[in-house]
Amino acid sequence: MFVDVVGEDLVTQTIIERLIRQYRQDLKVRNFLPARGGQIKNLAPMYNKLGHPIILLTDLDTYECPPELISDWFGEDDLNKHFLFRIAYGEAESWLMADREGFAKWSSVNVDLIPHSKIIDRRKMISELEFPYKPSLYMMREIIPHSINKEFLENLMPKEGAKKGPAYNSTMIPFVKQDWNIENAAQHSTSLCRTIEKLKQY
Repeated sequence: MFVDVVGEDLVTQTIIERLIRQYRQDLKVRNFLPARGGQIKNLAPMYNKLGHPIILLTDLDTYECPPELISDWFGEDDLNKHFLFRIAYGEAESWLMADREGFAKWSSVNVDLIPHSKIIDRRKMISELEFPYKPSLYMMREIIPHSINKEFLENLMPKEGAKKGPAYNSTMIPFVKQDWNIENAAQHSTSLCRTIEKLKQY
């Protein structure tokens, strides 16, 4: 079965592609459909109504919970069975850092710099890495500066006035494709674990 992949940046799209490669090798990515920033919110209802297989991954960002985001984006519309809509707690980058040991080794930092997972909803037993602010910014401000790899510092540290490092995507993508231990990460992120289960059933 062919599927289209929607993510707001190359890292997010590559995360979806890697999940497909690991858990649903019978699926073939037909198109990557980029949707930057607020654009993804505007396009999601249209993708929901197309009626052909689409996998979309977005960030929870400032919403309190996934149902709140879904209600805001889709109103009373039900999600189409062909539309696999998934939400990463915080940001998709939090799924990458949930592989704490792997991410620390890859980025040449002490693993203690990466937040531990915490139970954020005891009733539903939901655990996620908790960051004091946006995970991608936390990574670039609080984790990467401690790397002993000078190339990482150059590629991932934002220059003055920039939000991300000059080679953010090209540096992060090899980790997603080759080194990211998804099974380890899923033990520390309920949103990732549930996405894997939904993908297996898709």
